[in-house]
Amino acid sequence: MDNPYFNKKTLTSCIIISMLLIGMIYSSHYLVQPISAKKSSSYDKGSSTSSSASASTSNTSSIALNALELKNETYRWQNTSEAINPTLHLIANTDYVIKIKNPTDTKHELIITSNGTETKSNELKPGKNGKLNFNANSTGTFEYHCEYHPDTMKGIIEISSQ
Repeated sequence: MDNPYFNKKTLTSCIIISMLLIGMIYSSHYLVQPISAKKSSSYDKGSSTSSSASASTSNTSSIALNALELKNETYRWQNTSEAINPTLHLIANTDYVIKIKNPTDTKHELIITSNGTETKSNELKPGKNGKLNFNANSTGTFEYHCEYHPDTMKGIIEISSQ
């Protein structure tokens, strides 16, 4: 019995649309999304890792980055919004505490390259947390990456005056 409202052409169209929607939902988790830092009055002193850069408690903002393992030991940075290798939008003349979590089974180390110098976290062993204090003292576009996975765990930092 043929149904005039439901035929093979309609079924094929529904399947294609469903596949496209599922693909869009799946891929949206892996698109690069910008992130802005949250302002706080102090930073967490309980983390196990810090850099040698100093952070002011009066004008400090915090950012969270987690190490993320995808397939075949491919690693990325991920923020709390689940953006992969997010662009970090910072304000000049502000101190930042980047809180880092490493739930993976390998070590990581966050490095920010700024004006020819590097600011590094300590090595984060598997399952450990840490932090990196960073002063955004000049405007411009900079890079961040992992010491051990520089090709896959990397992103951009944009520092503006406002």
